Amino acid sequence: YRWEKLRSRRFLKAQQEIAWDHHNKVLVPRQLDDFKNYQKARIMVAKYRQKIANQRLDQLQKFTTKLVKKYDIIVLEKLNTKGMMKNHHLARAIANASWSKLVDMLQYKCDWYGKKLIQVNPSYTSQICANCGKNNHRLGLNKSEWLAVREWDCPNCGKHLDRDINAAQVILQKGLAIR
Repeated sequence: YRWEKLRSRRFLKAQQEIAWDHHNKVLVPRQLDDFKNYQKARIMVAKYRQKIANQRLDQLQKFTTKLVKKYDIIVLEKLNTKGMMKNHHLARAIANASWSKLVDMLQYKCDWYGKKLIQVNPSYTSQICANCGKNNHRLGLNKSEWLAVREWDCPNCGKHLDRDINAAQVILQKGLAIR
């Protein structure tokens, strides 16, 4: 973001001037608190981050309330977000999505409204055919190749399946079986 770049520029400038004071053995070297522009930029960034956090929380509250009011049973994958955060390509997007907060909100709202939240094991949800129930074991592909496949045909029943829609249907079937 623009304001974070501004803060980092001002912080770098302040550090350079502090280093200059240290190198030239100034009698009273400046501290980071002495740089007013950096302090203003730091406060501005904190305000923007708080605003974004408030918007995210508001959006989650509205979304979860809408889901809980509309459905009696909500079925989710039990995702390992801690493990997913280790992937540096996905970490920021996962943190921004606030999945654990979403699940927590759904849980307390389901309890509040008397609805049911079910979390199922996510293993093989995109590989099991929702039509016949056969596990196709990535159709002989390795993991990276399988992740690139968006649509596939079930070799058992011949149905053409979209991977994401099929996984959602399998998750629903698993959740209703647990119920």
